Amino acid sequence: MSPVIPIKDSWKFCPQCGAATDVVGQHPFHCRKCEYRHYFSPCTAVGALIVDAAGHMLFIVRGKDPGAGKLGLPGGFVDAQETAEQALVREVGEELNLQVTEFSYLASFPNVYAFAGVVIDVTDLFFVSRVASFDGIAAQQGEVTDWKFVAPQDVSSDRLAFDTHRLAIEAYLSASHAG
Repeated sequence: MSPVIPIKDSWKFCPQCGAATDVVGQHPFHCRKCEYRHYFSPCTAVGALIVDAAGHMLFIVRGKDPGAGKLGLPGGFVDAQETAEQALVREVGEELNLQVTEFSYLASFPNVYAFAGVVIDVTDLFFVSRVASFDGIAAQQGEVTDWKFVAPQDVSSDRLAFDTHRLAIEAYLSASHAG
């Protein structure tokens, strides 16, 4: 397995002109040959905090790394030309076959996502969400191995795939208990 490196350290050639760079890891990337610049701004991801009538939160069991076998909130990356809200609805539909009917923004947290040996910065946006019904819930084959409802206060950090999910749960619990 190759070492995990930040994405800015993986750029060895200019994507515009193909010239080799003499300064790997530079931020922003700046090609001295053609003057192309690239800023390594974070990608955007979304997460849904969905709670049933009994107050239990819906978690997926991740089928792939990072965090395979651990709990996560339903969600994923925002695609190009897609709003965060559209991504939220799409991801919950894909991962669990559920239809999001309402959502409200909760919080955002910076994250890092290591995949295929490269680490990218991500801004995770979390939404408290409601679904039309839990009837028909089904795990997305390959991506999600299972789903479960757990009281949010009972989920320990070591069971979660991402620390930002812990932070979102804490923000939810704090907001739920605020006057």
